[in-house]
Amino acid sequence: MSATKQSVATKTTEDEKILVGLIINPIAGVGGRIGLKGSDDAKEIWKKLKIGEGKKVSQDRAKRFLVTITDLREQICFLTFNGEMGEDVLKELDFEFEIVGKSKGEKPTREDTKQAAKEFLEREVKLIIFIGGDGTACDVFDVAQDKVPLLAVPSGVKMHSACFALNPEIAGMIFKQFHGGELNLKLTEVMDIDEEAFRAGRLSAELRGMVTVPYLRAAFQGGKMSSPSSFDEKHDQMVIAERVNDDLIRDTLYLLGSGSTCKAVADYLKIEKTLLGIDAIYNRKLIALDLNEKQLLELLEQYPKSKIIVTVIGNQGFVFGRGNQQLSPTVIKKVGIDNIILIATVSKLEKTEKLRVDTGDLELDKELQGFIRVVTSYHEDILMRIEE
Repeated sequence: MSATKQSVATKTTEDEKILVGLIINPIAGVGGRIGLKGSDDAKEIWKKLKIGEGKKVSQDRAKRFLVTITDLREQICFLTFNGEMGEDVLKELDFEFEIVGKSKGEKPTREDTKQAAKEFLEREVKLIIFIGGDGTACDVFDVAQDKVPLLAVPSGVKMHSACFALNPEIAGMIFKQFHGGELNLKLTEVMDIDEEAFRAGRLSAELRGMVTVPYLRAAFQGGKMSSPSSFDEKHDQMVIAERVNDDLIRDTLYLLGSGSTCKAVADYLKIEKTLLGIDAIYNRKLIALDLNEKQLLELLEQYPKSKIIVTVIGNQGFVFGRGNQQLSPTVIKKVGIDNIILIATVSKLEKTEKLRVDTGDLELDKELQGFIRVVTSYHEDILMRIEE
C-alpha cells in the first residue's frame, strides 16, 4: 500500500446517520468449490446453481460482516439494490436501508454492480462496501475510481487485489474504526485477472487501478506475490519436491494443491499437474486431474488414508481460502487437519509476514490456527503460526 492519501473523519452526532453503499455479488465465490477458478462467466455459474452444483457463499459472508456492526444500526443508513444484491440480508438483520435501484434482469449482472456504484456516488455516500472478488472490485472501480473509499469483504475465488480485508469479521472491525473517525485512507491496488487464462493454468494479471481504503495495519490481505522464476527458486522447489517424494506413503491418497511449488512435486514425479487446480496422486501415479469439491469427496470415500499437500500464497500468507476453495471445509475435515503437508521455499516465507486461513467455516479456521510445520528444504522444516 502507498502512503496516506488523506485522513477521514466520519463520526456522527446522535441524530445523524451516515450513508453507506452496499453491493453483494450473489454468485461471487460459487466457482471455487466446483473448480471453475472464478465466477466471471455468470451464465455458466447460474446454470451450475440451477442443476444443484455449487453453493452461494456471498450472502453468508455479508451476514458475517454485518453481524459485527449491529451495535451501529442506529447510526447507519445503507443504500443498496434489490434482492440478493443487498436488500435481503439488510432486511433480515434489521438494518435501515434504501433501495436505490433494481437489477435490470431476472438475475443480477455486473452492469447492475456498476449502476449501483453510480447511484452511490450521486448520493455522496461516505463509503462503498462490496462483497465479492477481483471481478466485483474491477466493476466497482470502473465507476468509483478513487472518488469514495471502498471496503472489500472477501467472497470471491480470485482475490489478488490488495483492497480486500482478511475476512468478514475484520472488515467489520475496519468499518467500526472508520465510522469512529480513527482511520486514514490509503491507496491500494485493484488487479484485473484474465479468467480464461486462469482456467487454462496461466496467471495473467494487470493493474486495473488504485482505490482508497480505510487503512488499518495488518487488516488487509495485500496483493498476491508470484513465486520468483529465478534458478535458485526453482532449485529450492525441486529440493522440496524430492523431500515430498521420499516421504510419500504407499496406499495413501495425496491431494496436491495449486501453485508452482506444488507443480514442482508433480514435475519431480514426472506426472501432469493442473497449475491452478487440485490433482490426486496414489502410489506416485496421477489418478485424477483438476478436481472439484464433489469429485474430491467421492475420491475420499474410495481411499481411507489421505493427505493434503498445499503451499502458501506469497505475501498474502493464505494456506486455505484463496484460489483453492475446492479444498472445502468438508474436504479438509474428511482428510483431517493432522494430515496437511505445507510446503514453501524460504524466499517465499521471507516475504510472507503471517500464515492465514479463511475456509468459510469459522470453527475449522480456529482448529487450524496455531503452529504448523512447513517443509522448506530436504533437511529443513520451519515452525510457523497460522494466525487468527
